[in-house]
Amino acid sequence: MTKLLIVEDDLLLDEAYRRKFSEVYDLRIAADGEGAMQMLSSWDPEVILLDIYMPGKYNGLDVLKMIKENPKLEKVPVLVITDLPDSVDRVIGMGAAKCFMKTDIDLGKIEEELADVVSKFER
Repeated sequence: MTKLLIVEDDLLLDEAYRRKFSEVYDLRIAADGEGAMQMLSSWDPEVILLDIYMPGKYNGLDVLKMIKENPKLEKVPVLVITDLPDSVDRVIGMGAAKCFMKTDIDLGKIEEELADVVSKFER
């Protein structure tokens, strides 16, 4: 199974992701950026679904920057979810593979993009 890390603080989305992806992926979920970074120190996901706006020490932009600066993680594809329209170009420029608007969340579309990114990453 492909290892998927989801970093999401919204409990409703967290539950929706668990239901949608738990049978297809080896799934881990972090509720904030600090939890994500702790998880990444001991677990190597093959793809990451990352929320940008989160409480705590690190927001999603911080996490994305740390991922892309880490030689061990830099090639892991990161799909970003945000409710900030002005963040789309910024996260793509920072190395995100794809960016979705939280207001337009479609779990089917995210599932397709995850599968596509994973297939490209496996080559």
